[in-house]
Amino acid sequence: MYFAIASAIIAVACSAITVKTLVGYSDIRRRYKIIAGVLVVVSWFGPLLSYLIQEAGIFTPEAFAGISKILYLMFGAAFILFSMLLFRDVVWFALYAVYRKIFGENWKLHPKNINLLDKANFIVLLLTAVFVGMAVYGGAKEPELKKFELASPNVSKDMRLVMINDTHINRTTPVEKVRKLVDRVNALDPDVIALVGDIADDKVDAVKPHMAELERLEAKYPPLYTFGNHEFYQGLIPWQFKFKNMGFLIMFNHGVRIPDHNVYIAGIPDAHIANNSDVWNVNFLRAFKGAREGSYRILLSHTPDFVDYLNKENVDLQLSGHTHGGQIFPFHIFAKYANKYLSGLYEVNGVKLYVSNGAGYWGPAMRLFAPSEITVIDLKAQPKPQA
Repeated sequence: MYFAIASAIIAVACSAITVKTLVGYSDIRRRYKIIAGVLVVVSWFGPLLSYLIQEAGIFTPEAFAGISKILYLMFGAAFILFSMLLFRDVVWFALYAVYRKIFGENWKLHPKNINLLDKANFIVLLLTAVFVGMAVYGGAKEPELKKFELASPNVSKDMRLVMINDTHINRTTPVEKVRKLVDRVNALDPDVIALVGDIADDKVDAVKPHMAELERLEAKYPPLYTFGNHEFYQGLIPWQFKFKNMGFLIMFNHGVRIPDHNVYIAGIPDAHIANNSDVWNVNFLRAFKGAREGSYRILLSHTPDFVDYLNKENVDLQLSGHTHGGQIFPFHIFAKYANKYLSGLYEVNGVKLYVSNGAGYWGPAMRLFAPSEITVIDLKAQPKPQA
């Protein structure tokens, strides 16, 4: 319900602004204005329409997958168009204000000049088409492999950890996409596979074939799974049972020792959800209860900013996702405002933090200047300093 209300409010406001800016001041024919207006409105209402169609259950799963993908792509295109128009107008009015102070009024360059505005809108539409094409390609291509090494005297033996997050698997996700992801991860020969939240984003029964593929993940130790906010949205308890039955270790305020490497890995549920819940909670002390002194400690937390509560005395490395790296530029700006740790490797209070863009996407099958990734962390044993 909250999703529907929020989507409707955003859709109405953004539709009005986009239509007014794009064709409201133009002298193009009325029928073209109507066509443009309808396309814009449908695009902004895409997520809500997809949700309503899913709830109605009037289409087969295959048909719904196609319709939903188109609606979300239209929504993504509307967002990029809206951003381009907004950027264009802010820059144009700012530059004209400077020009007017220096040279005085010049109607030929005024942002409200209809002839010039029509040309500017045409250019914006062309650029939007280019960026939409880039975003669709970015969403369709396979995740990049992001590799980095960390060395520590607390690691007794080299270990490879592969991190997957934010795949947002749902009924519209092609099963083949999950199959390819699993094959690529298995080919990396990991010691440990960590799934750091928002892997599933649908009801359990709706994605059984996808989970059958995910169950093929292979490492020297069972896959470690910690929950993100979307597993909570879709029903946490059914997903807990599902992943446990798949042989995954549920890292819900829980930790495990990787004895051959002197590594201890703990996981907590999504901190934003748990801390605002009367039922769930984050219990960091319980998660690391089994850690031995001198172990290399890794925390799996879907929420990056939990690192602010840590220091180098209790955690060496935190692995997180959630942000998607912004997913579609310029949403990076809003994502950065909500999450100060957006993407990549940070050091906070002596703790290494890596925030992955994730191996999938949420909503539109698009990524623009925020490529999807599979993260490979090679922990290297380092000689201990001599006393």
